[in-house]
Order: sequence, then structure tokens, then C-alpha cells
Amino acid sequence: MSEIIGRKFGLLTAVEVVGKNRRGPLIKCDCDCGGTKTVNAKELRNGNNKSCGCIHKKHGLSGSRIYHAWGNMKRRCNDPSNKSYQNYGGRGITYDKRWEQFENFYEDMKEGYADNLTLDRIDVDKDYSKENCRWVDFETQMNNMTTNHLVTYKGETMTQAEFARKYNLDYELFRHRMKKGWSLERAMQPVKQKELLTHKGETKLVTEWADEKGMTYHQLKKRLMRGWSLEKALNQPLRKRPK
Repeated sequence: MSEIIGRKFGLLTAVEVVGKNRRGPLIKCDCDCGGTKTVNAKELRNGNNKSCGCIHKKHGLSGSRIYHAWGNMKRRCNDPSNKSYQNYGGRGITYDKRWEQFENFYEDMKEGYADNLTLDRIDVDKDYSKENCRWVDFETQMNNMTTNHLVTYKGETMTQAEFARKYNLDYELFRHRMKKGWSLERAMQPVKQKELLTHKGETKLVTEWADEKGMTYHQLKKRLMRGWSLEKALNQPLRKRPK
């Protein structure tokens, strides 16, 4: 534990080992506010504890939507296990050092905030900062994502989401087809009803269900043609081929 003692984690400074629980050593920490807190060493390392609790006491917004927006921003940038990390921290996107503390983030971004808006970077290749961030509706943010691809049709260029809305297409289906390399004209064709499956209230293409379950289109179709229920066809493990 010598590598932890003396180090600073947010507002906490590790002082000494004072015990142990089933998760490992317990570390007594001094907080910048003058308080103290005993924290599990693992929680210090992974950033789950940044203060003695004074941060939450000071701003009173720990359960608010803007507080969660701040926390989600940090996780996208810092946590490799986060599902969005590859599009943020994984490609070098980080945030203003001042925003390590919620109070600074709130001071910079409270103007223009509303509960129906989301945090968005104006330039998707730059970091989170007061100069590069704004509050926008979900549609604006979707059109600004790096995962968007532009399509040009009849001399007009727009995002896939905008294109799907303009031509009354199912966006998820259209996006899936384009991702598979279909031509624009082919991707616009109506889907055959037999290629759509609804499971637990969610409707997807046979190909999409197959991809999600780790099987091929033909494997799933073959199961269904045998008369298997959709539940069984989707969840029955594939047979391993003998070596």
C-alpha cells in the first residue's frame, strides 16, 4: 500500500492504512475541506471516491440530471469498460481539468441547461470544455455524432438520420443496410415482412437478431424453418463442431 499513501485522489489524500475488509485494505484519507474519510483502496484507485462527501453536500445536486450528465461524460473519457469509451477516451477525447470537480462544470455549463437537453461537443474531434460544449436536443446531438455517415442523393448531402426522416424510412433498418455495404437505392427499398422478427417487444431484422446472438442469418432462418419458437431459436446455444 506504500504506493497509495501520500497520493491525492480528487479532494482526498491517502494518509495511512487503518484496517482491512473483504475487498482489501482500508485507507484513512484527509479531505481538502478539512474532513476525513476511510475508503477501500480499490475504490480510491478506480475513482469511486473523490471527497469525504463534501462535494455532494455543497452543491446538493448529486441526484440531478445535470450531475449525471457530468458523471457520464467522465466515464466516457476515463473508463475503458464503458460502452462508449472507444468513441471518446479511446480516441483521445478528454475534458477540461477544472471539470474534474462538479462545481466547476456546473459553473461553466449551468447557463442554457434544461432537463430535456443533452451535453454536446460542437467540434466532435475536440475535448469537453466550456468553449466546445453546449446543451442541445437529442436530434441535434445525433446529427453531430462521429458515428454518423453522410449520404448524397439527388444532389443533396445529409446525415443518415436526416435522410431516413426525409424519405420516411426506418432509420435503424436503413443504417444497418448501409453498414452492410448496400447501395443507397437498395437500402431505401421496403423491407419484406417475413424478414422482421419481434421478440420481447423489440422488432429487428433476422440479420440483426442473428448478429446479436452470435450466429449467421442462415443458422437462425434454418431454426425457424424447422418450426422452433423464436425464443428457442434465439437462445439455444449453437452446437460445437467435433474436432
